[in-house]
Amino acid sequence: MHSLAARDRRDARRTVSGLAVPLFVAEFLNFAVQLGIIAVLGRMGGDTVYIRSLYQPVSLIVLALSVGFAVCNQAAAAISKGAGRPRDVMSNSASLARVWLGLGAALYLLLAVAAPSLTGLLHVDAELRGTFTSFLRWTCAASLLAVGVELCASGLRGYGYVRQATVLVVCTASVRIGLVAGLGLGAGIGIAAVPVAEATAGLTGLITGLALVRRTELWHPPALRTWRPEVLTDLRRIGVPIATSLVVISAYNLAVIGVLGRYGENAVAGFTVASTLQSLVLLPGTVLGTATAITINQQRGAGEWLRIRSSMRGGIEVAAVTYVAVAVLVWSVHDPLARLIGGDAGVAAAAGSYLGAIALTYAVQGPVLTALTVMEETGGGFRAIVLNVIYFGLIVAVSAWAAHAVGSAEGFYEAVAYCNLIGVSVPLIAVGHIRRLSALGGAQAAAATG
Repeated sequence: MHSLAARDRRDARRTVSGLAVPLFVAEFLNFAVQLGIIAVLGRMGGDTVYIRSLYQPVSLIVLALSVGFAVCNQAAAAISKGAGRPRDVMSNSASLARVWLGLGAALYLLLAVAAPSLTGLLHVDAELRGTFTSFLRWTCAASLLAVGVELCASGLRGYGYVRQATVLVVCTASVRIGLVAGLGLGAGIGIAAVPVAEATAGLTGLITGLALVRRTELWHPPALRTWRPEVLTDLRRIGVPIATSLVVISAYNLAVIGVLGRYGENAVAGFTVASTLQSLVLLPGTVLGTATAITINQQRGAGEWLRIRSSMRGGIEVAAVTYVAVAVLVWSVHDPLARLIGGDAGVAAAAGSYLGAIALTYAVQGPVLTALTVMEETGGGFRAIVLNVIYFGLIVAVSAWAAHAVGSAEGFYEAVAYCNLIGVSVPLIAVGHIRRLSALGGAQAAAATG
């Protein structure tokens, strides 16, 4: 039995790693585009980076909704793969798209109406309030068009067509950064290029995604008319916790900007640059979690309940080994990275200070993020919400106190580093979640057979 479990873990490590590589390529390019956009905005001069920094918490709210829908679709596609039901993927995507039409419109109206109030909450300079309000409204509207791309990519990815999903992400990312650079710098329209690029990338990606789906066994146009009521259950179990976690992160960013705003624009912009770069650094953790969750969900669809335990352990082991190397690498080059991305000397110095303080804690954060991602994508999202609320709430409280005590943003950075270490227990909690899922699924299968 022991040798069988060890073999299953080895197989899980290979499977997870094999899925993670193309997933990482796609998501790396996506995040590289976001960094590239910030770099392009930095070359435009003026207050463009500052305005984009203020938009960061709002962008996370929009992202929360689209990611919640995408992960629901991905999990359902993976289960359909294990059960051998390709037709279900397209009908599930179409059902989620119908729900999105209502929620997306409601979210846009809420943000559009709240835009003037946010200028006061974020302490936007009086002369920039009109520009920020206009940018927020147009960019939110454009970003909501990305759901079509997300549903196509997540359906392909969950069913196992990871390379096709990667092609879709690459095409969309290329359109986005190409238009920001071409229109923003080439045509001289400045920050207004961002919403134009987002809208064009969303529409282009939807057309490309449908073309890619048509070349697979998932293409069943009559399934578009099928309403699948179980998507509402999936949204409640998976989508809502994931979206809520991202909203918690958005609130965290909002609170951090409020704290760092007392120490000048460079501190705010530097934190935004560093957190964007941090998203790239932590990307392998998310990717490994997604790859592990896809593997587990496919095994759930096939009724292989005992194997999901080995898959979980294998995914955590890969993440732990990966992030020891990542932490040391980022700590070694954090200053050059900050200068490369930050552009402005003051912004780069603030970003470098933040990264230098927390880089080594990535050895803990990486496996934690992998574990949280698996929980979110396998129905344990509400536990993940509780863990995120405790973590981010603690950071804001402790770090704000530390910054006030020291009288500079440096105290904030050091406190964040210490708070990051409390996550060491999260992988154990996630393993326990998968063990309970395995036991419950096995018992239900045995009862059905009996």
